[in-house]
Amino acid sequence: MTPRSLRPFLAAGLFALHGCTLDRSAIAGMPGAVLSAEPSLACPGDTVVIAWDTRRPHHPGFCRFANGNTPALQSCTVSSECGGGGAICLDGFCNDCRAIADERRRLTECAAPSNQGCQPSLSARIQVTPEPDPPLADATGIFQHEGERSFVIQQTSTIAFRSEVIDTDGERAGVAGSIGRIDLDRQVTVVNPDLSRTLANAYECQGRPSWPGMRLEELFAGASPTLRLLDIRNPNRFTVVGNVNGSPLRLGPGENISLSLPLSGPVQGQPDPDFLRTLPPVICTATHSSGSYPSAPLQLTVGCVAD
Repeated sequence: MTPRSLRPFLAAGLFALHGCTLDRSAIAGMPGAVLSAEPSLACPGDTVVIAWDTRRPHHPGFCRFANGNTPALQSCTVSSECGGGGAICLDGFCNDCRAIADERRRLTECAAPSNQGCQPSLSARIQVTPEPDPPLADATGIFQHEGERSFVIQQTSTIAFRSEVIDTDGERAGVAGSIGRIDLDRQVTVVNPDLSRTLANAYECQGRPSWPGMRLEELFAGASPTLRLLDIRNPNRFTVVGNVNGSPLRLGPGENISLSLPLSGPVQGQPDPDFLRTLPPVICTATHSSGSYPSAPLQLTVGCVAD
């Protein structure tokens, strides 16, 4: 806890920094907070939803209005047990936070339910680069520890969540890890016109020769529903056999197949058995492994398809 005698000097220092650009590189950010931007693999014109949660602890010491704005913490089963002065029974405790007219103070300085405690004060902003058109609404002056914003994306963008010093006198609560800054970053990649990734289909000996595949939603994680699997190409010098979402797949050397499939379900490929028979013997059993077969990578291409 910061000694009381030092607090005026700390506050003055923070005030002096307010009008300057603060070099944050040497200040360790607080762990635990999360930021997401979905879809993270998008098409031009998609709506991207930004969501954050600082996961800062709740503590009664962070509440300016004690006991949910009631005289004392009181359990209840119905609102009539709360004295009839406007307080209601909320999750088993009397609560009168709704009597606070200022929305920001009501949401940040009064606990609801009353036994939960409050989180330290937050001042945050979100920056999208390049700036979208229209710009991200309500991107500054953020005081909610958990929330969402959305924007329409046209090109690959970075999203930065930045918070300044949290609750400069909040250490009165003595809650470790509550005070500091939160810096979080995400990127949304826009596919325009298409994007290719390689499915490894790497050889493994799992008691028998195996070429594990992958689900399309894992290979193209965070994909927009407007993206489709458009093409599968076999870059190998041998024929590859397997399946796409349960349908059989067979591609000769250098061959490709055109598709238009949603990005969900399994895809897998392996060398054609006729090709494997031309190779030196490989032993793969539950107790012994000797030699190795080649992997069977496939090149998958996705693109945006209008609904």
